[in-house]
Amino acid sequence: MITRVLNKIATLRQDAADRLAYLRADDASAIAALLAGSLDVAGVARLAIFMHFDAGGVVHGYVRHHLAALRAAGFDIVFVTNAPALAPDSLSAIAPLCRAVVRRHNVGLDFGAWKDCYLALQGRDGLQMLVLANDSVYGPFHDLGPLIARADPAVADIWGATDNWEGRPHLQSYFLVVHARALRAPAFEAFWRAVRPVGSKRWIVTRYEIGLTRAMEAAGLRCAALFPYRAVADRVAAAAPADDHDAMVAGMVRAGRPLNPTHFFWDRLIAEYGFPFLKRDLLTRNQQAIPTLGRWRQVIASVSGYDTGLIDRHLAGDG
Repeated sequence: MITRVLNKIATLRQDAADRLAYLRADDASAIAALLAGSLDVAGVARLAIFMHFDAGGVVHGYVRHHLAALRAAGFDIVFVTNAPALAPDSLSAIAPLCRAVVRRHNVGLDFGAWKDCYLALQGRDGLQMLVLANDSVYGPFHDLGPLIARADPAVADIWGATDNWEGRPHLQSYFLVVHARALRAPAFEAFWRAVRPVGSKRWIVTRYEIGLTRAMEAAGLRCAALFPYRAVADRVAAAAPADDHDAMVAGMVRAGRPLNPTHFFWDRLIAEYGFPFLKRDLLTRNQQAIPTLGRWRQVIASVSGYDTGLIDRHLAGDG
């Protein structure tokens, strides 16, 4: 009882601190420099805004692979880095893949970067599809074209790769596909104009990641996931467990506990559903202590020819 009360007090204090930070945050753009290309997207139908951060200013090989996959799927790319500087060899490697390369101050994480670049675009009224992506995932392990084709604008106006039921059901923001109806909606513009560069990850998740889905649905826009939580969770709950970890996860699902699918279902998503990504923090942090991650190379290799050396080199800090 005392622990619950103390946790509640701590949460209220954090909420108050985050709200104060929001009210004090500067609403001005944090873009520091246009390093290459142009933010004029007149005549562009498909655009991706890709957010990057690396303290050393390196664009690692796994990120370059992601950019090349977006290009192959027909997207022009605005690459935005929150790094203090971009290494010259990294800039020369990605500039041919990108319509623009932007450096901004490291505030507001991915939502701050997406906001600044989206609002800075010239001629964006003609966009038919916008992808918001970041470097928090390894992959894609398959061509993005078929995945994008499944994101049918007749079914939903905004698609996420996955949805998460933690907090409130919402699209996870590492890969979002936004169609023209949403791009033309006043609520979409209003959402981005209200984003401020708050540094609290908790605020960004609750107010921006969860908040985006809530705001768009409240405005009458349809949101859907390409790999929906309920379908995967139901299959996990019904399957015969392969080990104690499987049994524990199935039990949590049956008990109604919402789980982050990109963590707890990572192997099923890749091996059984064709999911093209692996969350980077699973391998760098593994906060949930998921024991199956030791076989990530085998799981990817079972369904894809993706060069897992890109992941190994990033984990080793070799670029």
